Amino acid sequence: MRFKRLLTAGVAIAAVLSMAAPAAAISGGERAAPGEFPWAVRLLPVGCGGSLIHPQLVLTAQHCVDEQPGDSFTVVSGAVDLESPRRTVTRSTAVAGGTAWWDGPDWAVVKLEKPLGLPTLRIATTPRPVRTFTVAGWGRQTWEAPQERFLRKVELPYLADEQCFDDPWWIENPEYPRATICARSVNRKSHCGGDSGGPAVHRLPHGVWEQIGIVSSGSDCDWDAGEEPRPNYTDVAYFSREIQRAARQLLATR
Repeated sequence: MRFKRLLTAGVAIAAVLSMAAPAAAISGGERAAPGEFPWAVRLLPVGCGGSLIHPQLVLTAQHCVDEQPGDSFTVVSGAVDLESPRRTVTRSTAVAGGTAWWDGPDWAVVKLEKPLGLPTLRIATTPRPVRTFTVAGWGRQTWEAPQERFLRKVELPYLADEQCFDDPWWIENPEYPRATICARSVNRKSHCGGDSGGPAVHRLPHGVWEQIGIVSSGSDCDWDAGEEPRPNYTDVAYFSREIQRAARQLLATR
C-alpha cells in the first residue's frame, strides 16, 4: 500500500514512506442536497474540509493546519455552494490538536471568532460496528480536476484492519492502525485531495449523524495510473478524549 497524506489546495505535504504527488477529492459520488450536512464546513486558504462539532469549534485534520498560525484560517459554512450569498464566512482565532500527524494523531480543533447558528455534528466516543460510512467534501473528482464549488458525498464500504494494514510499515508502527479506520474504493469511488479534514459519518439507529472519522490519507484518485486506494481516516472515537480536552481548552480561552 502506498502511504499518502492528502495534499490540500496544491500545497505539498511530506509523506513518511514516499513523496506523494498532489491528491484529488470526492470521486464517484454525487452532490449533497442543501441542508443535508449542515455541519460541513470549508477551511481556507488550505482547501480542506471540516465539521462543526460546537457552535464555535471545527474539527479537521492536523495536516491541514500544521505549522500555520491559529488565526490564519477562514471557515465557509451554511451552504453546499461555496459561492452562495447565504454562506457564512468566519475567521479562526486559535487551533489545538495533534503534534505529529505522520504518527497517527491527524486531528485538530479550530476555534472561530464567534459561534455559528448552525447544527453541530456529534463525534463518536466508542467504536461503532459499521458496514459503510459516508464522506463529504468539496475536493476534486479526479486527479487533475479543480476542487468543487458544490459539496459532494460518497458512501464507502468499511475495510477491516487486517485487509487495510498489510504493509510492513504498519507492523513497525502499530500506533497508526489503532488510530485509523479504512474504507475500500469501489468503482473509482473515494475521497481525494481537497477533502482532507472532512467528516466520515454514519447514522445511528435513531437517525442522528455521528462522525467516526476525519479524512486523512490513502488516496489520490489517480485512476489512469491504475490506483486501487484504501482510503484512511483518523479514528475519532480513538481520539475522542483528546479532542474533547482540546475543545474545552479552546473554549476556556479568549
